[in-house]
Amino acid sequence: MKKQLLIATICVAGLVSCDLDQVPENQVTYNNAFKSENELNATTSSILYFENIYIGKNDPFIAAGAKVDNLGWNNDLREWNPRYVKEQDGQWGGLYNIIYEANLLLDNIGSTEGLSEDRYNFHVGQAYFAMGLSYFFLAQRYGDCVITNNSKDVVMYGRSPMTEVLKKAIASAESAYNVLPTYDKLKGLNNATITSRQYASKGNSAALLAQIYAWKGSVEELYGLEGNPKEDYQKAIDYATLLVEGKVGNYSLCSDPEDLCYKLSHPDETNPEAIFTLTFDKARSEYSQTPNDVATAYLSWPVKETAQMGNIPNDNYCQLYTSTINEMYQDPNDQRRSAFFYQIDEPHEVDGIDYAIPYKFRECLYNQNEFSETGKDFRSVDADYVYWRLADIILLRAECYNKLGQTDLAINDLNKIRERAGAEAYPSIYDEGDLKKAIFQEREKELIGENDERYYDIIRNNYIQEELYGKFQVLTNNDIKNGALFLPIPSNAYSDRDGKITNTMMRQTTYWMPYMLSLIHI
Repeated sequence: MKKQLLIATICVAGLVSCDLDQVPENQVTYNNAFKSENELNATTSSILYFENIYIGKNDPFIAAGAKVDNLGWNNDLREWNPRYVKEQDGQWGGLYNIIYEANLLLDNIGSTEGLSEDRYNFHVGQAYFAMGLSYFFLAQRYGDCVITNNSKDVVMYGRSPMTEVLKKAIASAESAYNVLPTYDKLKGLNNATITSRQYASKGNSAALLAQIYAWKGSVEELYGLEGNPKEDYQKAIDYATLLVEGKVGNYSLCSDPEDLCYKLSHPDETNPEAIFTLTFDKARSEYSQTPNDVATAYLSWPVKETAQMGNIPNDNYCQLYTSTINEMYQDPNDQRRSAFFYQIDEPHEVDGIDYAIPYKFRECLYNQNEFSETGKDFRSVDADYVYWRLADIILLRAECYNKLGQTDLAINDLNKIRERAGAEAYPSIYDEGDLKKAIFQEREKELIGENDERYYDIIRNNYIQEELYGKFQVLTNNDIKNGALFLPIPSNAYSDRDGKITNTMMRQTTYWMPYMLSLIHI
């Protein structure tokens, strides 16, 4: 069924539709914004700015998929209660703002005078990477989505099938991969050295392609979508291997879990594992916060110095019990247990519950407040958002090897991460399930409290009923086919503020249609 959307409300409105606290300082009028590289760079900067703002904003799937025992709030969202899910937008408009800016650059870069091939490739590469990333996240969050042609056409677009959206993401990511150098060779204006790994490079373009192909193969296989899962898994492996073997950048594992925590907690330190990072610009304003909403969600006393241990049930969003951590990290030699959790062998009991205290991120920023009890107010975790790092890619490759029946190679990758953690190699007495489950659980142990990928790990491996809660437990195969695992299309994509339909050609995702009818008026 072809679905329609008036994308102009997203794209033409551009910046004004974003509800941002502030706009980029270098924002200029687009009528004459592309004659010189300095002017062109304003759009490149906008792309990066919007990436920073929107990519990490994924509250619905953080709530639904996070490894937690309890959420301080939003438990209805965790249980996928339609009444609450329908109010989530998942950054639909924000991701299309990124796509719009990317298209704007691609449509107009031909007007820029005096660009060398290297400078042309730099700007085009940033646009293509951002576009591929945005389409990938749209596909993961919404399934069928709009694919726009350019920044100029004000027309109605149809929602394309998820597989077509993923193909668009792949084509964009491949375009970035083909023109960009490795991260160490990236240069900004006036040949300035670039150190931020938010900038697109050949390495994080390869990581994006590995992630897309792993997702594409999995949903094709699990839900009977058109495609060739085996070819997709092999593509994911190929791109992951480029990263593991250092052919698209010099990436390496941190020496041990404690070293990893230090590098995650000190963004000024070079993290050899970091492949794609959303940079925390602390100087933007005294109110700016880290893009890593997940790290913030798990933040607890004593890292948060304005909190007390007794505040945990009321102040902490993602709450973990010590019993859960002991069950996850049964191997006494696994160093992640003591590195990732504060004094894990000491009791931290509040109201009869012994809480595990996340300790991956150890530094915070505060604003002075003479009227507060501590003399300061909590501002933010002091950390970049390392969204993809090498351990993630190694375990993703293990997952794909296993899906192709290449178990020896899968086990080898799994054991690379266990060896770094000091844990026993697979298979060990602590492995209770098959290899597929062991890889999934290894990703849990390695990436807990760090990014929003766990929900997608669950979907890729079809652990919906085992790992998710509430409404997820009773979804039928038909519910899933009709889009229950994705967010509904936000009502402002097809109706005005009063709920009146402005695009009669639009059709809501089938599963969500009856739940969304209360928000609109014909």
